[in-house]
Formats: sequence, C-alpha cells, structure tokens
Amino acid sequence: MLYRTLAIFPSVDMNRTAEFYVGKMGFRRVDYMESKEPHICLYRGEIEIIVTGIINGASFVPNRELYGYGEDAYFITDEQDALYEEFKNNGVTVVEPPHMTDYLNYEFKVRDIDGRNLIFGKKQWNTSEDKIWEELYSRAKSLIHDRKLSPLMQAGSVAAAIMTKRGNIFTGVCIDTASSLGMCAERNAMANMITNGENEISKLVAVMWDGSVGSPCGACREFMMQLSKNSKEIEILINLKERKTVKLGELIPDWWGDKREE
Repeated sequence: MLYRTLAIFPSVDMNRTAEFYVGKMGFRRVDYMESKEPHICLYRGEIEIIVTGIINGASFVPNRELYGYGEDAYFITDEQDALYEEFKNNGVTVVEPPHMTDYLNYEFKVRDIDGRNLIFGKKQWNTSEDKIWEELYSRAKSLIHDRKLSPLMQAGSVAAAIMTKRGNIFTGVCIDTASSLGMCAERNAMANMITNGENEISKLVAVMWDGSVGSPCGACREFMMQLSKNSKEIEILINLKERKTVKLGELIPDWWGDKREE
C-alpha cells in the first residue's frame, strides 16, 4: 500500500514531467491547465503529486544540488520490493536498491526525469514498544559530536538516553578527562535524571560514535544497580536492527549488593 502523501513538484515543462510519472511510474493524470494557476495532478493509491509551472526564467534545482544533500520527496509504502521491480523494469533511474537504513527504514531511491531523488519506504518498527526504543536511540544519536573541550578534556563520542518509570527521558554524553575524572554517557544521563528528582530507570540506550548500540560498562552497570531495588528489571537495547534487549540483572548476575539489601 502507498500511504497518503501530497507533494508539490515545480517543473519547467509540466507536460514532460507528467508523462514520465504516468508512463514510467504508473500514476493517473488530471489536467487543470485552464485554471488561474495551471497545474497537473498525478494520482497513485493515496499519493497525490501536484506539478506546477516555473515562470520568470527560473529553473528547478534538486535538494542535493541546492543544499549539498537531501531528497525531494519520501513516499511511505509497505510495497517497496514490488514497486522497485516495477520502476526498474520501466526504466526509472535507480539511485539505491531496497535496503535497511541505520535508522531502520526499509527503502529504495529513484530519480525522476527532472533530477529529483524520490524515496519509497517505511519505518520497520512495528509496535508502540518499538517506537519507544526508536525515540531513545534517535535522542541519543543526535547528541553524538566528538569534540575537544581543552587539551585535557573531550566529550561527545558516545551518548545515552534513558527512560524513567515515570516516562521521562534524560540524556547524556561521555566526558573523557585526564586523571580519570570523566564519566560515561550512561552515568551522565543518570546524573541528569537524579538532578531532576528521579532514580528508577525502565529503559536505556547507549549509542557509539559509529551509530551502533553499545552495552554499558561495568561501572555503569554497578551504578544502575545501586539506584533502586528494582534496577535488575532495567531493559537495555543491545542490537538495534534485531531490536534485541537484555535486562540489567542478566548482565550483572549474583550482584554483591543483594546480600547487603537483606
């Protein structure tokens, strides 16, 4: 299924653009050339593309040329493989075949007759639980920025996001210093949480400099265990693509503090 999307595509030759989408990509065409603002509407499934004219000698420039990167439209669909084969067989220029991205979209990319890059894909998270992990991962990854703060201190090569039992999210980045005064991203996020009056974590994601998911070090595991008597139930994401998680109690069995709590 192609889900509801509306895109506006300027064109120096509306008829040429429309013919491409009809002949190569299976769209239906409806002309409104006699209207005050002439345009052509293209339909396929729940997608509508409005092709408008360009006047005053202007030209269309794709986003990747105008800004250095970026696509011109993203169409949401769960029929990626079938559409890819159809477009390829019809001679549409393929930029990227179907693949899984590092942000867990299964998608492919083609280029239209005007040079626009179009992506057809969909997020592969399926449940509300998956979406929580996606948000935590995205929040942490957005903070990755390895930077030198001084000759003795740098920060940001690893980031972490935690969700508390109350549903709040706190983040932190690693801080590396001389004399072992720094802290891991996980403990930085936990310090932020404690500062805001909470101490019970439900979920944790740590993201490495290359975008992969990492498992907390021994010191962070110990810190988490001491936060609450329920810490063994903290869920930790250890594989993004497989959405695999593990509970903290599995990472630190036979914890010494159990005896002390008794």
